[in-house]
Amino acid sequence: MTVTSQHNGVRRLTDGLLPGIDRLADRLADRITREEDAYRDHGQVGYDQLRAACAENLHAMVTQLGRDTLDLRVPQDTGRFKAERGIPLSAVTHAYRVAGRFLWECVLAEAGDTVVREVPDAATAVWTVSDAFADAVTEAHRDTMSERAHRDRQITSLLLAALLEGQLEGGMHLWECADALRLPQRGTFAVVSIELGAGAHPDEDVLHDLERSLRPLGVWSVWRSEDDAQVGLLSLRSPTGVTQARELLGRRGIGRVGMSALFQGLEHAPTAFRQARLACACVEPGSHAVASYGDSPVRLMVVSAPDSAEHAVQQVLGPVLELPAHERDRLLETLAWWFTCGGSATETAARMYCHRNTVTFRLRRVQELTGRSPSDPVGASEIHLALEAHRLLTGLSRLGGTPGP
Repeated sequence: MTVTSQHNGVRRLTDGLLPGIDRLADRLADRITREEDAYRDHGQVGYDQLRAACAENLHAMVTQLGRDTLDLRVPQDTGRFKAERGIPLSAVTHAYRVAGRFLWECVLAEAGDTVVREVPDAATAVWTVSDAFADAVTEAHRDTMSERAHRDRQITSLLLAALLEGQLEGGMHLWECADALRLPQRGTFAVVSIELGAGAHPDEDVLHDLERSLRPLGVWSVWRSEDDAQVGLLSLRSPTGVTQARELLGRRGIGRVGMSALFQGLEHAPTAFRQARLACACVEPGSHAVASYGDSPVRLMVVSAPDSAEHAVQQVLGPVLELPAHERDRLLETLAWWFTCGGSATETAARMYCHRNTVTFRLRRVQELTGRSPSDPVGASEIHLALEAHRLLTGLSRLGGTPGP
């Protein structure tokens, strides 16, 4: 059989099917509603809409049987429409498989006595069109759902920013914002701030993974990315959930993490946001630890008043910081271990792998430079505050094995 006769055979079947498209659409719509649950109750797509889509798709499929180049605008429009209506992709693709089988039955019925001669060509034409339409509707549905998710994330991000910054606009009430974010207006909440390291970029996949990981702990969360941090609002089923959430964030090793104190109403979210940012700043630079607001009063005082803290650093440790780098770092490291070891020169020496007299000499050197004795309660408190301020404000990581406070 020549190519021309093949096309003529398919065209005869096409010409025979087209006049009855409306009747075929009725039958196809009925079959889809019987075989696919998502269309059965007509909740998201009414029967008239389904029947119209069947007619449009059948007409497009029949008219393109045997064509070398297919026009896929109809299935693409259908995929976008169904995605916007919330019809699952599995239901949409199932409906197209039903339509493909139905079209084949119609072709066989139309072929009649010529079935033996024309069925191979008709089969090729039908399944080529059917597969192409199914692929097109799938791609369009997925693209639309991706766009919709992105749009929803943008809306969520803007609402969360307005809530945390106390700037709900357009007359929106707190309860409306809570409803849009799918959060209770009252409950147990906490705000989390995760610092983005230098050169790091917001990673939406990380936030989605955090959302999924927190839910089994009874923690619902919404997140947004900022220039220097990723911020989340946690809704906890019970106050004990915050401990599990904190442990999970710590295990992830994302970066410095700060958590606010627990609060009971979303009207307190702006205060909690500031607390989370301050708590994050209290974490040692370069570490991946988690700090809750108020864990370290000294560090909190430093980050809450950075200008005053910087003044204290210069007033107390200025002469030490002006030393050559090697000597400066050794004295700062010795002071850090001294405070960690509770003022024990023997233990400090053991931790630093040096002689006890070396520690004593270095502490005496600090006293000479600062006019404050690390062994005196008043002098020690001023030196400790200045040392913590220097660490946090300069963003320097610890030297060697220097301990935490």
